Amino acid sequence: MNQKLSRAIIVCLLFSATAFAQSKKKTTTADHIGTWRLLSQKVTYPNGQISIGDSSNVFQHKILTPKTFVVVIEKKIPAYDNKKLCVSVAGGHYTLVDGNYEELTEYAAFKGFETMQVKYKLTMENGKLHTVGTLGSSNGESTIYDEVYVRED
Repeated sequence: MNQKLSRAIIVCLLFSATAFAQSKKKTTTADHIGTWRLLSQKVTYPNGQISIGDSSNVFQHKILTPKTFVVVIEKKIPAYDNKKLCVSVAGGHYTLVDGNYEELTEYAAFKGFETMQVKYKLTMENGKLHTVGTLGSSNGESTIYDEVYVRED
């Protein structure tokens, strides 16, 4: 009887240890791949002005493949019964090393994308993509972005 009880306790301990190890599983490098919708955004401009947005007024999507990215921004257009239309798009390649995310923008629907410097710290928090970092321009000024995305697919 004592052997059966001991075995049962050992089995329970093994299951508990396995469950604990899985709950503490480290984020893999592929967790960020997918289609993401912006939930919240805080933008701090070089002059100190701060802009706060969320999914009710900023309609931004980020698509990440293993090597490329696309960012699409939509806007409600009053002249079209407030339907959302794409007002900006940018894309290219990125690198991600130890949470340091850097974009090389290769195409965009706006002037000056060739000299943009995008450097973020990318983390996964409770299934959400969180990026904090700077978007620099050729004039040497940087804008700080703090964004949280939720997975769409």
